Amino acid sequence: MLSTVKPTPQIKKQSYYNKLWCMVCRIQDPDIIEDYAKGDLICRGCGVVVGDRIVDEHSEWRTFSNSESTGADPNRVGGPINPLLRDSALSTTVGKGSKDSGTLTRLQNKSALGTGDRNLLAAFKEIGRMADHMNLPQTVQDRANELFRFMDDKKSTKGRSVDGMVAAALYIACRQEHLSRTFKEIAALTNVPKKEISRCYKIMKETFASVLNLQTISSEDFTSRFCSTLKLPNDVKKGAEHVSKMAMDMGIVAGKSPISVTAASIYMVSQLSPEKRTQKQIADVSGVSEVTIRNAYKDLYAKRDQLIPSDSPYFSQVQYLPTN
Repeated sequence: MLSTVKPTPQIKKQSYYNKLWCMVCRIQDPDIIEDYAKGDLICRGCGVVVGDRIVDEHSEWRTFSNSESTGADPNRVGGPINPLLRDSALSTTVGKGSKDSGTLTRLQNKSALGTGDRNLLAAFKEIGRMADHMNLPQTVQDRANELFRFMDDKKSTKGRSVDGMVAAALYIACRQEHLSRTFKEIAALTNVPKKEISRCYKIMKETFASVLNLQTISSEDFTSRFCSTLKLPNDVKKGAEHVSKMAMDMGIVAGKSPISVTAASIYMVSQLSPEKRTQKQIADVSGVSEVTIRNAYKDLYAKRDQLIPSDSPYFSQVQYLPTN
């Protein structure tokens, strides 16, 4: 004879996690108020202190410097931790106002950061300055900081221009985030010549050969930005993108840089529209010389009937294009 074992019924336990209970009122959801000054939780119904020594999680805008009365320095616990620094931790900032504050600040900064971290911090500040000047997002700045830190860990910055490595890191970060900038644009923000930035870029590219995957620069990376700076309408931008893409696909501009092709395409389409721009205006924005634009435009002009689509409103104006 087989005996059956009855399953033990499971009793569902009620969870009291994060629930408050007033021992006097004995109600399920008591009306609790918080006294921020004393850190107490008080039942509004009977006045009993349900909990004490509660940590206030709100911002404590309090400073102990001499500017406390003016409220000009609403700091709480100093700057955030920077994970890219080797010895990054919460630090103490010496307030201004006293006659010895300058000396104390220098001693504090010297003891808080090692020599390597001071160099990294100076490089990060320079990257931030250049990124702000070019209106680049924070993602580009963070990527450039990571690249420079990696090169510093590899000891690849020794014996080379730190400013050049900083500029090269920002150049690579822009390409990785699909916000390409030219060497000339980055060189304009620093004292490093364009050739030095190019040399540092090649060194970094070889170092990151196994992990760095840079897409080839195309004319589309610059068309939108150049047209926006020149205040050209959207139809001119689309026409310039089409012309540059067709020229690349047909091999008309083989051997020429994408930036010169972009500048020449913008010049061609702008001449077909009411919003005309001169070669000098485009050269000032793109950083390409007028001679380079003129030479690239001659190649485009030779195939002008094939580059402008027949359904384009500018197709009827192709015959009025200037020869150079």
